[in-house]
Amino acid sequence: MKLTNNFLLLPRESLDVSQLLVDSGRSHNDASKTVSTTGISSISYAFPKLLTEFIFEGLIEIQKTSSDILSDIDAVIVVSQSYDQRIPTISARIQKKLNLSADTFCIDVMDGCSGYIKALRITSMLASKGHKKVLIVAGDLHSIMTLEADIGTKILFGDGVSVTILEADDSALDTRIFNDGDNNNVISCSIQNSLNMNGFEVFRFTKNTVPQLISSYLEETGKSLHAYDMLALHQASKLIVSAICNTLKYKNTLGEDFSCGDFGNIGSGSIGAWLSNISQLEKKGKLNMLAVGFGSGLSWGLASVVVDIQKNKVIYV
Repeated sequence: MKLTNNFLLLPRESLDVSQLLVDSGRSHNDASKTVSTTGISSISYAFPKLLTEFIFEGLIEIQKTSSDILSDIDAVIVVSQSYDQRIPTISARIQKKLNLSADTFCIDVMDGCSGYIKALRITSMLASKGHKKVLIVAGDLHSIMTLEADIGTKILFGDGVSVTILEADDSALDTRIFNDGDNNNVISCSIQNSLNMNGFEVFRFTKNTVPQLISSYLEETGKSLHAYDMLALHQASKLIVSAICNTLKYKNTLGEDFSCGDFGNIGSGSIGAWLSNISQLEKKGKLNMLAVGFGSGLSWGLASVVVDIQKNKVIYV
């Protein structure tokens, strides 16, 4: 399976992070330092719009770019932590909305920052059973989850969803996924929509675990990191992404290592969001990408995937 189309759905409204910090009582100087450290200057804001409505509006806009781009899909995978409806699943409703065959495989996955990697694992499993075209819809509307969050957490998380299409060919799609149950609530969200995060523990977890994950995979497969054209890291913050890249002594040449500062961390959609910011990707032919997700769970994983982009676009809904 290869990745052939990628879209980032963003709301039209955003919130200025510096202003949010000043309004919370921080000085202008402190606000400026915080933005410089996180790399996030604004967070996209869809509230009070709900996830289902947001996704459906986005799919309509995607269809306008090409009438048949969402046709012949035989599997729909939705990954999010901000579902507004339990029954029926969003994936099944997408199947109906796109007039897909009744035997289309549909599944909703409740997951966050490594959820995109898990969706790619499911895609690989489906491909082995003969599926030819898989739609992955991944991301969160965090604004409803951060209503009661502390300001340090609120300013990191934006609203957005990535829409990815993978199609069958002879390219390998290889994944690794690991979990360590977060019984200490390092990253948690209660039913009262209060997203909580222990920033220090998150930083320590990612700085130690992610480079080791990548190094172990490269050793196992006998590959070099520089054999990959792109290293797509979950866009947690500039601080975290830079720390990982510095440890690995790697810098992307096709785009910035962290490029989501205008809208923030959108959870499982952040890898697709990062990809959407690479200019003229449609003209670059087949590329090898190592995608790495990490965060809530605690969970971490990677996927080695071929990218052969036909359309790569940001759409505002």
